[in-house]
Amino acid sequence: MNFKSVFVVLLAALGGPALAAPPDTVIASTSSSLVAVPSRTLDEFYVLPKSDLAGYRKILIDPAVVRLQKGWLKNMNQYRDVSRWLVPEDAQQIANDAAGTMGAAVAAAFTARGYEIAAAPGPGVLRLTPSVSDLYVNAPDVPAPGIQIGIVHMDAGTATLQLEARDAVTGTLLGQVVDRDTAREVGRFDRATRVSNNFWFEAMFRQWASNCAKEFEAANAIP
Repeated sequence: MNFKSVFVVLLAALGGPALAAPPDTVIASTSSSLVAVPSRTLDEFYVLPKSDLAGYRKILIDPAVVRLQKGWLKNMNQYRDVSRWLVPEDAQQIANDAAGTMGAAVAAAFTARGYEIAAAPGPGVLRLTPSVSDLYVNAPDVPAPGIQIGIVHMDAGTATLQLEARDAVTGTLLGQVVDRDTAREVGRFDRATRVSNNFWFEAMFRQWASNCAKEFEAANAIP
């Protein structure tokens, strides 16, 4: 398992929490009826045999659901001064921001490839459900008294991104994506702010959503 370091540097010389990296274990498909399909851009891609995922050209997108990695809030507060502790409301806001960004990225990526946003379920409509199971933001930037500078090494954070595709009428699960990704990898220290964190996570979501749309288009009927 690779561990990345996180440092929060304050003018008051406060330390920062250690980064907990997501596990490298393989996540199994949620449905035994799906089969794995090789992908050059996605860690795991599953399709229902004999389904024509590429035949769907209209989509409905459910609101994205984002969950922070278990223990994230405790890890963030472990080495922070009490005056700078994050509270559950901060964590929820971070998850809400990520959910909005992820949903917008999915809509943009699929419409860019010619998919039409449907107004309601119907024949030929694919229902997409995006989610993140273990978002880890390395240096969350939340309002706090005093002057502070957050510095993050290597990346803004990590996440396991998932997308389920169902027939909008029958609810049949037709495809599933599981992809572990990192928001930005650089070889130097850089200042972390809410703006920079949102920027790099948005870039990660956009690339992932684009990869998903391309794979769906290429997924012809699987024997």
